[in-house]
Amino acid sequence: MAAARVTTASGATWQEVAADAQAYRDATIARVSPPVPDVPAELPLNVSVLPAQLLTPEEVAITESPVELLLPQLAEGKLSAVAVTNAFLRRAGLAQKLVCSPRPLFRLRWRI
Repeated sequence: MAAARVTTASGATWQEVAADAQAYRDATIARVSPPVPDVPAELPLNVSVLPAQLLTPEEVAITESPVELLLPQLAEGKLSAVAVTNAFLRRAGLAQKLVCSPRPLFRLRWRI
């Protein structure tokens, strides 16, 4: 898969450059297996709870572990490099979906 190549130097508008970069981002996220889960239509005020709800317990444990705990597990064969890589890819893909969501990110909710 080729990287995004539309640039303003080639005469493209910033909108075309952005659309190309977004298409590339979406295509690369779509290649992650198993697929990155979709984010809920109604986001909670605190989205930090979503990884635990949308990823597997193993993926959450891997991505929330410090490197000092992951390295020995990799060295001993308790975790595979593929499992660790996929866990981080899925979490990063989920983060991208949250950050680049077409719905408004900041909704004002007044509570009195």
